[in-house]
Amino acid sequence: MSYAGPAKKRDESSTPEDAASSRSGLPRRPVRPASVSRNGDSKWQQVAVFGTGLAVGIALGAVVALLTAPQAGEETRADLKRKARRTTRMFGRRSKNAWLDLRDETRQLSRRAAQRARRRELERESME
Repeated sequence: MSYAGPAKKRDESSTPEDAASSRSGLPRRPVRPASVSRNGDSKWQQVAVFGTGLAVGIALGAVVALLTAPQAGEETRADLKRKARRTTRMFGRRSKNAWLDLRDETRQLSRRAAQRARRRELERESME
């Protein structure tokens, strides 16, 4: 007696028609992709529902925060404007500094490259 391996399990989604078509050589019906569940919801639909819930939750949280704020609306708007101006100035300074730093680095790199080229040229002349 020999062992032929594990017995094949029947696919739950297969029907007697599938078995008959596989025996007869006829093409089988298309298999449902894994991304679609039995009730027809795709994973993208589930992601969309989650995203909608997240957006609604954020909006509700913002409304509750504004309604329960300890300051008046004018004071809150003035604070937000002040913070926005500070942030804009801070990022403006940082970006300006970043461009200046980049300029300095490129100048330094070009100087080093020029020095290497001069050294190589002197080495070639000394070899000749």
